[in-house]
Amino acid sequence: MQISNTALAISQNKEFISLRKLLKKHTKRAYFVGGYVRDTLQSLQSCDFDIEIYDISPEKFDTLMRSIGAKGVGKSYFVYKFGNFDLSLPRTESKNGIGHKAFSVEYCNDELLASKRRDFTINSMMINIFSGEVLDFWGGRADLKNRILRIVDEKSFSEDSLRVLRAVQFVARFGLKVDPKSLEIMQNIDINDLSKERIRLELEKLFVAKNQDLGINLLSDLGLDIKLFGAKFEPKFARLVKEHFKITKDNRTFLYDLINLYNLKNLPEIFSLSKEYKSVLNEPFFAKISKFDMLKVALNLPLCKWLGLNTKNRINLAKRLGFYEAKFEPNVDIKSILSAGFSGENIKKEISRRQNLVIKNYLKDLK
Repeated sequence: MQISNTALAISQNKEFISLRKLLKKHTKRAYFVGGYVRDTLQSLQSCDFDIEIYDISPEKFDTLMRSIGAKGVGKSYFVYKFGNFDLSLPRTESKNGIGHKAFSVEYCNDELLASKRRDFTINSMMINIFSGEVLDFWGGRADLKNRILRIVDEKSFSEDSLRVLRAVQFVARFGLKVDPKSLEIMQNIDINDLSKERIRLELEKLFVAKNQDLGINLLSDLGLDIKLFGAKFEPKFARLVKEHFKITKDNRTFLYDLINLYNLKNLPEIFSLSKEYKSVLNEPFFAKISKFDMLKVALNLPLCKWLGLNTKNRINLAKRLGFYEAKFEPNVDIKSILSAGFSGENIKKEISRRQNLVIKNYLKDLK
């Protein structure tokens, strides 16, 4: 199969044009690899530009990269950064220690062997940057069409435990189903060698995925719900998150439901999550909510900005109450409270009492 250069969105990129012109002087075998190929074959936009370059020795490649100002981001891995492109030589990898980065690397000038180190078949395809020829040694195109996530090589996959979490976010992002043999392999991989940082980065990709329910179910199938979160996910949890994310379009939906349904208040600290995600701890949560409770929430923010407004019924109720896009700001006379002799914490309590009274009166008038 071939893809015309005009069909590749990157073909008009000036940086790529000059890069292709340069490489053409030295090789006919240079390929887009990884995520760009996968996304291109799905007609998805991608900014993941990885090019693997053959028929150039490591020494000559280093000289060539220096000549264009490319920076080595891991020379022992033959990888260089040039603008938005990651340029690398083909390689094989083997585990030589503990941890995600403990690998020895060897130069490999064979497409089949180099592609064998990829995690999943959908990430193993290659597109020649000159001819548009697609190389697919492991059935990635068929798996992509059938929405299957399949491991390329059990040995190389098992040497990198991070790939188990990558499977979770791929399933959630692209709506995939893990093939049974691959699932069995992943169930037998220990992820204890992964740092909190690496785990967090993969989880954050899950948080923004449109098929989070599939990722949640895979976490459960892998036993990672208990391993990572200390809670056994029920099927209804996956359905709940899917529905809530569809309504709120908020990246924090997964955490909001997880923390409140399973009482995991310390979770943001465990994974060193950003302030954005830690903010879910300040979001009011109600398993069931009354009109009074909803107006109490509206005292602090328009209800459309509340993460708990996550069902159609709640949205309709917020609109009927009149505070979907505006805060509820009852007129409470602070001066009269102070003149009445209230002080310290009692001022807050009196303000709250009077606000509650205004809310009750508002709801009576609303009827």
